[in-house]
Amino acid sequence: MAKAGKKAVARKTVKVQPEAKKIRLAFIGYGIQARTVLIPNFIKQDSVIVKAVCDCDRVRREAGTEFVNKFYRENRKSKLAKCKAVADFRDILADEEIDAVCIATPDHWHAYIACAAMKAGKDVYCEKPLTYSVEESILVMKAQKKFKRVFQTGSMQRSWREFRTACMIVRNGFIGDVKYVDCNYGNASAQNNKNISDFIANLGGPSHPHRFFCQWDGPGKKVQSVKVESAPNADVDWDMWLGPAPWSPYSDQCAPRGVNKFYPMFWRFDDNYGTGYNGDWGAHHLDIAQWGLNLDKSGPVKVICSEEPHSVNPYHGGRRQFGMKFIMANGTTIFHNPFGTWGTVFYGTKGIVAVNRGRIAVWLGRGVKPTAAIRKALEDASFSKMKKIAACLGQNYGFDPSQRKDNSLAASLDQLDKYFKLDKAPVQLYKSALHEQNFIDCCISREITATPAETGARAAILCQLCNMSYVYDTGFDWDPVKCTFANGTGDPAWLKRPYNRNGWDIKL
Repeated sequence: MAKAGKKAVARKTVKVQPEAKKIRLAFIGYGIQARTVLIPNFIKQDSVIVKAVCDCDRVRREAGTEFVNKFYRENRKSKLAKCKAVADFRDILADEEIDAVCIATPDHWHAYIACAAMKAGKDVYCEKPLTYSVEESILVMKAQKKFKRVFQTGSMQRSWREFRTACMIVRNGFIGDVKYVDCNYGNASAQNNKNISDFIANLGGPSHPHRFFCQWDGPGKKVQSVKVESAPNADVDWDMWLGPAPWSPYSDQCAPRGVNKFYPMFWRFDDNYGTGYNGDWGAHHLDIAQWGLNLDKSGPVKVICSEEPHSVNPYHGGRRQFGMKFIMANGTTIFHNPFGTWGTVFYGTKGIVAVNRGRIAVWLGRGVKPTAAIRKALEDASFSKMKKIAACLGQNYGFDPSQRKDNSLAASLDQLDKYFKLDKAPVQLYKSALHEQNFIDCCISREITATPAETGARAAILCQLCNMSYVYDTGFDWDPVKCTFANGTGDPAWLKRPYNRNGWDIKL
């Protein structure tokens, strides 16, 4: 939220500028997120010139460079078609002709590159989850305060109207005091499914023990029989791909060869590189929970272990997949449940607000405690114990909200704006339209972004604490101010990577 006394970030479209006045941007990591979302959303901005694409995979970085240069040639901007391919991100950080970087690497690299970039004087857009460990989250927050760079975490739901509207309703007290929140992510079938034929359906909340020992050939394909590793890939600097993670033989599960459309489930669910759906979708829905609860600078005081059965899936390492709970600093309980219609649901003493991408619903009436029956009724918006103010179950998940064609969502949001008079509400939340545009606007204005480093880091901490609870099968007390365990619970070793290989320690 833009605080009183600080200028609001400029929302107007920046006019076409000569190259010398453009934000000179480099991309570090050219996987599916950079290729399909980030570069397309950045490159179309007149105030941006993409100068470089960096990846430790030769095929990927060359493909990214050609994508950028082709865009400029086809849009009558041939003079800008000078994007270069770079193998080592350190060369990007040393380049004085680059003003800002967009980091879209696997999660285990985020914090190191982000901190090094800020230290080198670059502004940073970094994908979520912002960090791999709690220690890294603390370091990123310190780095942003020390180097005073513009920083945007890629939690793009902060720039989507339905999430802002939901949080505005909650923050202004229209549903009373929020006692409970549901955050829903991970597949319900993951709990006790021994069948690995449908791989994605067997992924719950937490990461899995290193490594998968199976081969997946893409969406719609079955997981094949055990295939531990594959032949080294000459196009990939595998040592650089691993970076601070423990050494392991090359795997084309973690680094699929060349340009492809694989969703990054293998590295994201490997203990060495990610935190499972906790860090993937949890980074979105837990972030919205914190926004709605006004806890962007706080967090939980207690993590309660799940009471769900342990998974018997051979790839889960016996870990429970759902059911842990947070007790937040304000007393609210956050539940982790499987994927459903809604990503985040706020239960207040006077109503309910449910929201997801392209969807929002609001009920007013007497408060309820979430039960299985209530959650089921909310799934199709058939809940009838309260007055329904609005309900849109649209399914447009476009990454650029301005390109949506589902008018029902806009109509529902307009209805809610009018009903609650949100434009005149005492609590006004940060407003932005396109997350990438917001970052560039702030690079120019030097103002705070929609999702600065502390916001992203604290959302990442929630993801990491959730994952810890499943990995170590326990609960613990937490100090959200010091970002460490409290009352003699937990193990400090869990807060950091066991060791950093090749000296990839973050030094501010």
